[in-house]
Order: sequence, then C-alpha cells, then structure tokens
Amino acid sequence: KGLRIGVIKEAFQAKNLSNEVASAVKESTDAMERKLGAEIVDVSLTDLKAKCAAYYINALSEASANLARYDGVRYGKRGVGSTSMKVASRRIRSEEFGDEVRQRILVGTFSLSAGYSDKYYNKAMAIRRNLSQEFKKIFSGVDVLVCPSSPTTAYKLGDYFKKGVKSYEDDLLTVPASLAGLPAISLPCGTDQAGMPIGLQIIGN
Repeated sequence: KGLRIGVIKEAFQAKNLSNEVASAVKESTDAMERKLGAEIVDVSLTDLKAKCAAYYINALSEASANLARYDGVRYGKRGVGSTSMKVASRRIRSEEFGDEVRQRILVGTFSLSAGYSDKYYNKAMAIRRNLSQEFKKIFSGVDVLVCPSSPTTAYKLGDYFKKGVKSYEDDLLTVPASLAGLPAISLPCGTDQAGMPIGLQIIGN
C-alpha cells in the first residue's frame, strides 16, 4: 500500500508483444492498484530495441574475450594428438563448444575487431552509460518498475534454434535491467491459451 509503481509504457508498444501477455500484465497492475493500494504511473524508457542491441554487443564481446583462453593448452580439455597450439585451439572450440556458444563468440569477436569496435562496441558502451542515467531519473519518481518479462510465452521445443539470432529480440524487456546492473525478478501472472506461463517483471533500484 502506498507503493509508487512505474509501468514502462514502451514495453506495451513492442512489435512482437502478444495480446495475451499484454492483457495479463495489465490485469496484474490493475489489481496492484485496486486491491493492494499501490499508485500506478506510466513512465518512459526510450528506444528499447537499441538497448537490446547494446546489451548483446556488450555481453557477446565479453564472452568472446573470456572464452579466448580456452585453447586446449592452458584451459579446457587437452587436445590429444594435436600437433600445434593452433590445432589444439581449433579442436577444443569445435568439439567442446555448442552452436550457441560458437555463434556468440563469432558475433562478439566481430564487434571487437579492428575497424568495428568504434562502430559497435564503443556505441554500445555509450548507450549503457546513458541508460544508467535514464533509470536514475525514472527512479526519482517511482519505487519500482513493472513490465512484461517477455513479449511472448515460452517456445515450443526446437523453435529457439530455428529463430537463430532473431531469438535475441525476445530479451527486449529483460536486458535493460541487466545492462544497467539493476535487480529484477520475473513472477508468473497468468497463462496463455496453451497453458504456458506469462511473466511479470519487477525492476528495483
């Protein structure tokens, strides 16, 4: 009671937001106001798509740099029969890393490569800094933020791999908190017609 809750209005304008998810989250925020006595206000967190891209550039660049140590000599499984460090490195990264890990390393390495770090990585870091200031301004007027955890409910088995890097778009609503280093939690707030749970995300300061 008395809690001032900010609803991120741009989250409900996401292109791939399902009607079922939007309805369930809105019903939950209405219940917070009517039954629990919270004050609900709309807040703005601009350009979520750019923030999602910035998160992945940061995260995949860090993954690429950190996983570079797995060369089959210092870290990782020793490549038996490898005739050189280059062969050992190629073997461990092809045999021990899955498709998703290799994909993330490739994207991260590209964003850090000569000629592209200014174009991608440095811009992503600037977005990250601006996001922290944006959240600071928002939290000067509210206690917590809420929005859907994901634009859709969970994939059917196998669908994630069919989407490839496009699946990263489904993290549109969870990455801002991670990028800014803020605590967040996802709670179930309903189910869709197929019985899959719908998530409500609460972001703290």
